[in-house]
Amino acid sequence: MNRMTKVLAMLIIVMVAVTAVFAEGEKESAYPERDISAIVPFGQGGGTDVWARKVMEAMSKELGVAITVTNVTGGSAGSIGISQVWTSPHDGYVLAGTSETPLTIPVTTPITQTSKDWDYFIAGGSPGLLCINAATAQKLGLRTLADLAAYGNKSDLKIAGTTGGLWFALASLVTEKSYGNWPLTWVSYPGSGPAIVATVGGIDADLVVASAGEVKDYIRSGQLIPLAHMDGSAYTFTASAAPINIPAITSAIPAIGKYLPLQQWLGFKVPADTPDDVKAKLTAAFKAAMAQADMVTFAKDQIAVIFNKTGAEAKTMAQKSESNLCWILFDLGKTTYSPADRGIARP
Repeated sequence: MNRMTKVLAMLIIVMVAVTAVFAEGEKESAYPERDISAIVPFGQGGGTDVWARKVMEAMSKELGVAITVTNVTGGSAGSIGISQVWTSPHDGYVLAGTSETPLTIPVTTPITQTSKDWDYFIAGGSPGLLCINAATAQKLGLRTLADLAAYGNKSDLKIAGTTGGLWFALASLVTEKSYGNWPLTWVSYPGSGPAIVATVGGIDADLVVASAGEVKDYIRSGQLIPLAHMDGSAYTFTASAAPINIPAITSAIPAIGKYLPLQQWLGFKVPADTPDDVKAKLTAAFKAAMAQADMVTFAKDQIAVIFNKTGAEAKTMAQKSESNLCWILFDLGKTTYSPADRGIARP
Protein backbone atom coordinates (compact mmCIF):
# COMPACT_ATOMS: atom_id res chain seq x y z
CA MET A 1 0.00 0.00 0.00
CA ASN A 2 1.59 3.29 -1.14
CA ARG A 3 1.48 6.55 0.83
CA MET A 4 -1.44 8.01 -1.15
CA THR A 5 -3.50 4.87 -0.61
CA LYS A 6 -2.82 4.99 3.12
CA VAL A 7 -3.90 8.64 3.28
CA LEU A 8 -7.12 7.88 1.43
CA ALA A 9 -7.80 4.94 3.72
CA MET A 10 -7.34 7.13 6.80
CA LEU A 11 -9.67 9.78 5.36
CA ILE A 12 -12.32 7.17 4.75
CA ILE A 13 -12.01 5.91 8.34
CA VAL A 14 -12.34 9.47 9.68
CA MET A 15 -15.37 10.16 7.50
CA VAL A 16 -17.05 6.95 8.63
CA ALA A 17 -16.38 7.86 12.28
CA VAL A 18 -17.75 11.40 11.84
CA THR A 19 -20.81 10.05 10.05
CA ALA A 20 -21.38 7.63 12.93
CA VAL A 21 -21.16 10.48 15.46
CA PHE A 22 -23.66 12.59 13.52
CA ALA A 23 -25.92 9.59 13.13
CA GLU A 24 -25.80 9.01 16.86
CA GLY A 25 -26.63 12.71 17.43
CA GLU A 26 -29.57 12.41 15.08
CA LYS A 27 -30.67 9.29 16.92
CA GLU A 28 -30.64 11.15 20.25
CA SER A 29 -32.61 14.07 18.85
CA ALA A 30 -35.23 11.67 17.49
CA TYR A 31 -36.68 11.24 21.00
CA PRO A 32 -39.03 9.61 21.62
CA GLU A 33 -38.29 6.47 19.65
CA ARG A 34 -40.34 4.18 21.86
CA ASP A 35 -43.16 4.30 24.39
CA ILE A 36 -42.69 6.21 27.64
CA SER A 37 -43.50 5.16 31.21
CA ALA A 38 -44.86 7.51 33.88
CA ILE A 39 -44.76 6.39 37.51
CA VAL A 40 -47.24 7.88 39.97
CA PRO A 41 -45.94 7.35 43.54
CA PHE A 42 -49.44 7.31 45.07
CA GLY A 43 -52.60 5.21 44.76
CA GLN A 44 -55.24 5.54 42.08
CA GLY A 45 -57.96 8.16 42.26
CA GLY A 46 -56.04 10.96 43.99
CA GLY A 47 -55.13 14.28 42.44
CA THR A 48 -51.60 13.27 41.43
CA ASP A 49 -52.92 10.16 39.68
CA VAL A 50 -55.85 11.86 37.94
CA TRP A 51 -53.77 14.78 36.68
CA ALA A 52 -50.86 12.60 35.60
CA ARG A 53 -53.16 10.40 33.54
CA LYS A 54 -54.81 13.38 31.88
CA VAL A 55 -51.56 15.19 31.12
CA MET A 56 -49.84 12.04 29.86
CA GLU A 57 -52.79 11.19 27.61
CA ALA A 58 -52.61 14.67 26.07
CA MET A 59 -48.81 14.60 25.74
CA SER A 60 -48.81 11.19 24.08
CA LYS A 61 -50.77 12.70 21.20
CA GLU A 62 -48.11 15.37 20.80
CA LEU A 63 -45.14 13.00 21.09
CA GLY A 64 -46.61 10.27 18.89
CA VAL A 65 -45.96 7.42 21.35
CA ALA A 66 -47.93 5.80 24.15
CA ILE A 67 -47.28 6.90 27.74
CA THR A 68 -48.15 4.17 30.23
CA VAL A 69 -49.05 5.36 33.74
CA THR A 70 -48.28 2.99 36.62
CA ASN A 71 -48.97 3.48 40.33
CA VAL A 72 -46.01 2.53 42.52
CA THR A 73 -46.94 3.25 46.13
CA GLY A 74 -45.09 3.03 49.42
CA GLY A 75 -42.50 4.88 51.44
CA SER A 76 -42.74 8.28 53.05
CA ALA A 77 -44.19 10.93 50.71
CA GLY A 78 -44.14 8.52 47.76
CA SER A 79 -40.44 7.77 48.05
CA ILE A 80 -40.55 4.27 46.53
CA GLY A 81 -42.08 5.39 43.25
CA ILE A 82 -39.90 8.47 43.03
CA SER A 83 -36.78 6.37 43.73
CA GLN A 84 -37.74 4.02 40.92
CA VAL A 85 -37.71 6.94 38.52
CA TRP A 86 -34.42 8.26 39.87
CA THR A 87 -32.65 4.90 39.54
CA SER A 88 -33.90 4.42 35.96
CA PRO A 89 -31.82 5.84 33.08
CA HIS A 90 -32.16 9.63 32.93
CA ASP A 91 -33.19 9.59 29.29
CA GLY A 92 -36.79 10.81 29.34
CA TYR A 93 -38.38 7.39 29.05
CA VAL A 94 -39.39 7.16 32.73
CA LEU A 95 -41.24 10.20 34.09
CA ALA A 96 -42.44 10.85 37.66
CA GLY A 97 -46.00 11.97 38.22
CA THR A 98 -45.78 14.30 41.18
CA SER A 99 -47.32 16.84 43.49
CA GLU A 100 -45.72 18.96 46.19
CA THR A 101 -45.76 15.96 48.57
CA PRO A 102 -42.52 14.25 47.39
CA LEU A 103 -40.64 17.46 48.16
CA THR A 104 -40.48 16.28 51.78
CA ILE A 105 -38.70 13.01 50.89
CA PRO A 106 -35.20 14.36 51.71
CA VAL A 107 -36.20 15.25 55.28
CA THR A 108 -38.27 12.12 55.99
CA THR A 109 -36.06 9.44 54.35
CA PRO A 110 -32.32 8.83 53.77
CA ILE A 111 -32.78 9.93 50.14
CA THR A 112 -30.78 13.11 49.57
CA GLN A 113 -32.11 14.40 46.22
CA THR A 114 -33.93 17.72 46.57
CA SER A 115 -35.75 19.98 44.11
CA LYS A 116 -32.40 21.09 42.66
CA ASP A 117 -31.96 17.56 41.29
CA TRP A 118 -35.24 17.58 39.34
CA ASP A 119 -36.91 19.64 36.64
CA TYR A 120 -40.65 20.22 36.97
CA PHE A 121 -43.69 20.46 34.72
CA ILE A 122 -46.46 21.93 36.90
CA ALA A 123 -49.95 21.61 35.44
CA GLY A 124 -52.44 22.87 38.04
CA GLY A 125 -53.77 22.68 41.58
CA SER A 126 -56.96 22.77 43.66
CA PRO A 127 -57.96 24.28 47.05
CA GLY A 128 -57.58 22.09 50.14
CA LEU A 129 -60.63 21.13 52.21
CA LEU A 130 -61.11 19.48 55.59
CA CYS A 131 -64.11 17.16 55.25
CA ILE A 132 -66.02 14.90 57.62
CA ASN A 133 -67.90 11.69 56.97
CA ALA A 134 -71.60 12.64 56.78
CA ALA A 135 -72.75 9.81 59.05
CA THR A 136 -70.17 10.80 61.68
CA ALA A 137 -71.24 14.43 61.36
CA GLN A 138 -74.87 13.47 61.90
CA LYS A 139 -74.12 11.15 64.82
CA LEU A 140 -71.88 13.60 66.69
CA GLY A 141 -73.51 16.86 65.62
CA LEU A 142 -70.38 18.09 63.82
CA ARG A 143 -71.78 19.73 60.72
CA THR A 144 -69.68 22.93 60.83
CA LEU A 145 -66.14 23.97 61.67
CA ALA A 146 -67.47 25.69 64.80
CA ASP A 147 -69.03 22.39 65.88
CA LEU A 148 -65.71 20.60 65.45
CA ALA A 149 -63.80 23.34 67.28
CA ALA A 150 -66.16 23.05 70.25
CA TYR A 151 -66.25 19.25 70.27
CA GLY A 152 -64.80 17.89 73.49
CA ASN A 153 -63.73 14.41 72.36
CA LYS A 154 -61.48 15.16 69.40
CA SER A 155 -59.06 12.43 70.46
CA ASP A 156 -61.73 9.92 69.42
CA LEU A 157 -61.65 11.18 65.83
CA LYS A 158 -59.31 9.94 63.08
CA ILE A 159 -58.11 12.10 60.21
CA ALA A 160 -56.84 10.47 57.02
CA GLY A 161 -54.25 11.51 54.47
CA THR A 162 -50.82 10.84 52.98
CA THR A 163 -47.85 11.27 55.31
CA GLY A 164 -45.59 14.06 54.11
CA GLY A 165 -46.58 16.95 51.93
CA LEU A 166 -49.08 19.76 52.06
CA TRP A 167 -52.13 18.11 53.62
CA PHE A 168 -50.00 16.32 56.20
CA ALA A 169 -48.31 19.60 57.15
CA LEU A 170 -51.65 21.36 57.56
CA ALA A 171 -53.17 18.48 59.52
CA SER A 172 -50.08 18.46 61.75
CA LEU A 173 -50.59 22.15 62.46
CA VAL A 174 -54.22 21.47 63.35
CA THR A 175 -53.20 18.82 65.88
CA GLU A 176 -50.04 20.51 67.22
CA LYS A 177 -50.36 21.91 70.74
CA SER A 178 -48.86 25.26 69.78
CA TYR A 179 -51.49 25.76 67.07
CA GLY A 180 -54.84 23.97 66.95
CA ASN A 181 -54.19 21.52 69.78
CA TRP A 182 -56.91 19.28 68.36
CA PRO A 183 -55.79 15.77 69.35
CA LEU A 184 -57.03 14.06 66.19
CA THR A 185 -55.38 10.74 65.35
CA TRP A 186 -53.57 10.77 62.00
CA VAL A 187 -54.07 7.71 59.78
CA SER A 188 -51.72 7.41 56.82
CA TYR A 189 -52.69 6.11 53.38
CA PRO A 190 -50.70 5.69 50.14
CA GLY A 191 -52.38 8.62 48.43
CA SER A 192 -55.39 10.90 48.76
CA GLY A 193 -57.61 8.48 46.83
CA PRO A 194 -57.39 5.66 49.41
CA ALA A 195 -57.62 8.17 52.28
CA ILE A 196 -60.83 9.63 50.87
CA VAL A 197 -62.38 6.20 50.31
CA ALA A 198 -61.52 5.22 53.89
CA THR A 199 -63.23 8.36 55.20
CA VAL A 200 -66.30 7.93 53.01
CA GLY A 201 -66.59 4.39 54.36
CA GLY A 202 -66.50 5.78 57.89
CA ILE A 203 -64.69 2.73 59.23
CA ASP A 204 -61.03 3.67 59.26
CA ALA A 205 -61.33 7.47 59.40
CA ASP A 206 -63.77 10.24 60.28
CA LEU A 207 -62.10 13.20 58.62
CA VAL A 208 -59.92 13.73 55.58
CA VAL A 209 -57.91 16.64 54.24
CA ALA A 210 -57.68 16.67 50.44
CA SER A 211 -58.16 18.94 47.46
CA ALA A 212 -61.59 20.12 46.34
CA GLY A 213 -61.07 18.32 43.05
CA GLU A 214 -60.44 15.03 44.84
CA VAL A 215 -63.51 15.18 47.09
CA LYS A 216 -65.96 16.97 44.79
CA ASP A 217 -68.04 13.91 43.89
CA TYR A 218 -68.41 12.86 47.53
CA ILE A 219 -69.48 16.36 48.52
CA ARG A 220 -72.03 16.40 45.71
CA SER A 221 -73.41 13.05 46.83
CA GLY A 222 -73.60 14.17 50.45
CA GLN A 223 -71.17 11.52 51.70
CA LEU A 224 -68.63 14.10 52.83
CA ILE A 225 -69.31 17.49 54.42
CA PRO A 226 -66.66 20.20 53.92
CA LEU A 227 -65.87 21.92 57.22
CA ALA A 228 -62.92 24.17 56.44
CA HIS A 229 -60.89 25.67 53.62
CA MET A 230 -57.28 24.90 54.57
CA ASP A 231 -56.21 28.46 53.94
CA GLY A 232 -56.59 31.95 55.34
CA SER A 233 -59.75 32.88 53.44
CA ALA A 234 -63.25 31.48 53.11
CA TYR A 235 -64.08 29.44 50.03
CA THR A 236 -67.33 28.85 48.18
CA PHE A 237 -67.78 25.37 46.73
CA THR A 238 -69.94 25.84 43.64
CA ALA A 239 -69.63 22.37 42.10
CA SER A 240 -72.85 21.21 43.77
CA ALA A 241 -76.59 21.74 43.48
CA ALA A 242 -76.29 24.76 45.77
CA PRO A 243 -73.16 26.74 46.69
CA ILE A 244 -71.54 25.75 49.98
CA ASN A 245 -69.79 28.48 51.95
CA ILE A 246 -66.75 27.00 53.67
CA PRO A 247 -64.94 29.01 56.37
CA ALA A 248 -61.16 29.39 56.53
CA ILE A 249 -59.35 27.10 58.95
CA THR A 250 -57.89 30.27 60.48
CA SER A 251 -61.34 31.24 61.72
CA ALA A 252 -60.97 28.41 64.24
CA ILE A 253 -57.16 28.25 64.50
CA PRO A 254 -55.75 31.75 63.83
CA ALA A 255 -52.14 30.77 64.59
CA ILE A 256 -51.91 28.69 61.41
CA GLY A 257 -52.23 31.88 59.40
CA LYS A 258 -48.50 32.62 59.53
CA TYR A 259 -47.83 29.57 57.33
CA LEU A 260 -50.47 30.37 54.74
CA PRO A 261 -51.05 30.35 51.87
CA LEU A 262 -49.75 26.87 51.06
CA GLN A 263 -50.59 25.79 47.55
CA GLN A 264 -51.25 22.38 46.06
CA TRP A 265 -49.78 21.70 42.63
CA LEU A 266 -49.75 18.65 40.37
CA GLY A 267 -47.78 17.55 37.32
CA PHE A 268 -44.64 15.56 36.61
CA LYS A 269 -40.86 15.81 36.88
CA VAL A 270 -37.67 14.39 35.40
CA PRO A 271 -34.11 14.23 36.75
CA ALA A 272 -32.39 17.54 36.07
CA ASP A 273 -29.55 15.86 34.18
CA THR A 274 -31.92 14.47 31.55
CA PRO A 275 -30.53 15.57 28.14
CA ASP A 276 -31.53 19.10 27.21
CA ASP A 277 -32.95 18.08 23.83
CA VAL A 278 -35.21 15.54 25.55
CA LYS A 279 -36.42 18.11 28.08
CA ALA A 280 -37.06 20.54 25.24
CA LYS A 281 -39.33 18.01 23.52
CA LEU A 282 -41.12 17.21 26.77
CA THR A 283 -41.60 20.93 27.36
CA ALA A 284 -43.06 21.47 23.89
CA ALA A 285 -45.40 18.51 24.30
CA PHE A 286 -46.46 19.67 27.77
CA LYS A 287 -47.18 23.21 26.60
CA ALA A 288 -49.18 21.89 23.66
CA ALA A 289 -51.09 19.52 25.94
CA MET A 290 -51.94 22.30 28.39
CA ALA A 291 -53.24 24.41 25.49
CA GLN A 292 -55.72 21.76 24.37
CA ALA A 293 -59.34 22.86 24.77
CA ASP A 294 -60.38 19.86 26.82
CA MET A 295 -57.62 20.59 29.36
CA VAL A 296 -59.48 23.75 30.37
CA THR A 297 -62.67 21.71 30.74
CA PHE A 298 -60.79 19.09 32.76
CA ALA A 299 -59.31 21.70 35.10
CA LYS A 300 -62.73 23.25 35.66
CA ASP A 301 -64.18 19.84 36.49
CA GLN A 302 -61.29 19.31 38.93
CA ILE A 303 -62.02 22.71 40.52
CA ALA A 304 -58.44 23.63 39.72
CA VAL A 305 -56.33 26.53 38.55
CA ILE A 306 -54.05 25.85 35.59
CA PHE A 307 -50.43 26.83 36.30
CA ASN A 308 -48.73 25.56 33.11
CA LYS A 309 -45.21 26.14 34.45
CA THR A 310 -41.94 24.66 33.18
CA GLY A 311 -38.23 25.43 33.37
CA ALA A 312 -36.92 27.98 35.87
CA GLU A 313 -40.43 29.18 36.72
CA ALA A 314 -41.56 25.69 37.73
CA LYS A 315 -38.37 24.97 39.67
CA THR A 316 -38.76 28.22 41.61
CA MET A 317 -42.31 27.25 42.54
CA ALA A 318 -41.16 23.78 43.62
CA GLN A 319 -38.28 25.16 45.68
CA LYS A 320 -40.58 27.57 47.48
CA SER A 321 -42.97 24.73 48.35
CA GLU A 322 -40.05 22.54 49.42
CA SER A 323 -38.72 25.20 51.76
CA ASN A 324 -42.12 25.88 53.35
CA LEU A 325 -43.15 22.25 53.80
CA CYS A 326 -39.83 20.83 54.97
CA TRP A 327 -39.30 23.53 57.56
CA ILE A 328 -42.89 23.33 58.86
CA LEU A 329 -42.50 19.60 59.39
CA PHE A 330 -39.04 20.04 60.91
CA ASP A 331 -40.27 22.67 63.36
CA LEU A 332 -43.10 20.33 64.37
CA GLY A 333 -40.70 17.46 64.94
CA LYS A 334 -42.11 15.42 62.04
CA THR A 335 -38.86 14.88 60.14
CA THR A 336 -35.87 12.56 60.48
CA TYR A 337 -33.37 14.92 58.86
CA SER A 338 -32.84 18.67 59.05
CA PRO A 339 -33.70 20.69 55.93
CA ALA A 340 -30.50 22.67 56.54
CA ASP A 341 -28.45 19.47 56.28
CA ARG A 342 -30.09 18.81 52.91
CA GLY A 343 -29.28 22.32 51.68
CA ILE A 344 -32.90 23.51 51.88
CA ALA A 345 -33.05 27.15 52.95
CA ARG A 346 -35.51 28.29 55.57
CA PRO A 347 -38.30 30.45 54.04
